[in-house]
Amino acid sequence: NRLVDGVLVREGLRVEQTLTAFEEQAGMDPQALSDAVQDPAAIGLPPEADGDAEGFLFPATYEVQPSTTEVEALSEMTAKYTAVADELGLAAQAEALGYTPREIVTIASIIQAEARLPEDFPKVARVIYNRLDSGEILAMDSTVAFANDVYTVFTSDEQRALDSPYNTYRYAGLPPGPINSPGAEALRAALEPADGPWQYFVTVNLETGEMKYANTLAEHERNVAQAQADGYGLESDS
Repeated sequence: NRLVDGVLVREGLRVEQTLTAFEEQAGMDPQALSDAVQDPAAIGLPPEADGDAEGFLFPATYEVQPSTTEVEALSEMTAKYTAVADELGLAAQAEALGYTPREIVTIASIIQAEARLPEDFPKVARVIYNRLDSGEILAMDSTVAFANDVYTVFTSDEQRALDSPYNTYRYAGLPPGPINSPGAEALRAALEPADGPWQYFVTVNLETGEMKYANTLAEHERNVAQAQADGYGLESDS
């Protein structure tokens, strides 16, 4: 007797959270959802997904009718990703930037996880590209949280020591794939980063999402110190 106006899938959710949204909001079968998401052909995953749905179940509100199957629901999500990617010219713009579509979605997923305010997305994108270009490790807590299968904003020394290709404190370059499903704004930011010399960022107010950017480590450390003095925890790339 399933009939809902819409299942809301927010930006930045991981696959596990997305499946839970369909289970809780639409009463879908968790095992059927799990089986569907592991069948790339059935749900129409694009080639850049490399058979992994992480990052490619596009966030939006989806109608679910009593007759809608789990495969159909997830297929609609991958079709929405493809439509948005085509609208953004993702493949062509990725090539122009020197990255693959999968790498762009990976960058967008980090942006989605690290920044709260859309106006910060292009700046965070620029920090990521600047660090990649300079050979610096990304050192993003969001990728470490994904590697440890936790949903925390901050990570511990023990978590940052985990030997995982998603641990950007330990391994240089991008992780092997997305860490969540980014929305259109984050994808656009990954394709159109702001101009700037920034190498660092830190969230200085967890309530408002305010971020500060720095060109040098000394400047960044001052921003971090201010965030600590104001009583906020840290979310930064170092």
